[in-house]
Amino acid sequence: MAFDLNYYTPEDEGRQSLDPLPQGVCNQCGRCCRSATTYYPYKKLLEMVEQGEKEAIDFLEIFEPYSSIEEARKVVPEQVNHVFEVIKRRGDINPEDVTFYKCRYINDQNLCTVYERRPRCCREAPRHGWSAMPPGCGFEGWQFDQREKQKKLIRTLKESLHIMEMLSPDGKTMPTRDVPLDDLRQVVKDKIKPWRRFGADLW
Repeated sequence: MAFDLNYYTPEDEGRQSLDPLPQGVCNQCGRCCRSATTYYPYKKLLEMVEQGEKEAIDFLEIFEPYSSIEEARKVVPEQVNHVFEVIKRRGDINPEDVTFYKCRYINDQNLCTVYERRPRCCREAPRHGWSAMPPGCGFEGWQFDQREKQKKLIRTLKESLHIMEMLSPDGKTMPTRDVPLDDLRQVVKDKIKPWRRFGADLW
């Protein structure tokens, strides 16, 4: 499990970027470090820390919560507004549960003072094409490319399943193979599941 900066969900473990992060495109504006959010309410994160969840421990060692949404808005207004727009579109998060966090280790030059030991949530941000990074983020082009590649991958899986179903002699096994079509259906279903909240059923 990893906390995607500006959106981690329980399904994120199966939702990785397809390509390595091109670190050179980062604008070093520091806004993502000053506006981190997670799928979980702050209270839940504290419970996870008590249960020994390493990712939660790492996250709260690096990030501290703002005292209020308005405090965060004074620092990163465009990102706060953007996150709430994303929440409204997704519909799977209660806006009242949202907490914004700021990094304890970012300096005035927007550089990480613990870069070599930064946790996974920082190393992998943005985790995929749908991570709600700040408007104008240098990763926007990379995220667009990741979204298109993921959509193409899901479409290819669906097309393969459709072809196998059409060519199946009995509607139960794949042609020329004694393999149940249900196995292929399950593979496609598992691949689609992490991306459903982004519309994968319609890709």
